Amino acid sequence: MDKKKRPSGAAFFLYFQPNLKLIKHEKVLLVAGLLLGITSMNAQSYEVSLGLGALTAGQLKLEGMYHLDDKQSFNVELRAINLSLESDEGSVLSSAAGFAFSPEYLTYFNSSNDANEGMYLGTYLRFKTMSTQGWQELDANGMFVPANFSQTAFGAGLNLGWHGALDNGLSYRVYAGAGYNFVNAISHTDTYESILSELYGVPFHVRSGINIGYRF
Repeated sequence: MDKKKRPSGAAFFLYFQPNLKLIKHEKVLLVAGLLLGITSMNAQSYEVSLGLGALTAGQLKLEGMYHLDDKQSFNVELRAINLSLESDEGSVLSSAAGFAFSPEYLTYFNSSNDANEGMYLGTYLRFKTMSTQGWQELDANGMFVPANFSQTAFGAGLNLGWHGALDNGLSYRVYAGAGYNFVNAISHTDTYESILSELYGVPFHVRSGINIGYRF
């Protein structure tokens, strides 16, 4: 019987090298899979939402939220201020424009153990700037006079709200709170100091919202 010949050293090397590469590829895939799994375990969810209350008033309020863990979240609000007073014919008599920016830290008090849901307390900072155009008020003589002004405010406050999320990713949030403006600069672009500017000059402010969003 013919004896089977052993593969030569070169043939063995050619056979072993592709298998070595295959083993290396498998190790790379294994490490990549483990890293992906660890990253997925540590990754927290995100959320974007739209303010319905502001939308009904003709303003745009967008919010983005990052869930730090199951009991803590960080939220950022950006609101465009766009108010106008129109005549019966539809022409704009006066307007107010500007924006507000507000970062907020949320702590949840939820007994059902649902992640980032239930009642929460929010601590926020708030920066706001706005100015009026075409605003007029009656003076002491009963005459309409220009009374435009601008406001720059920076403050802080607390919100109490309720946050919920559905299985399909849709989320909802209702909140109300109040705060104090440490800086509240009112500048009169016209000589007349209007009653409206005195109202905006009060350092206290209120904050509320009804939001619909989506959780990723």
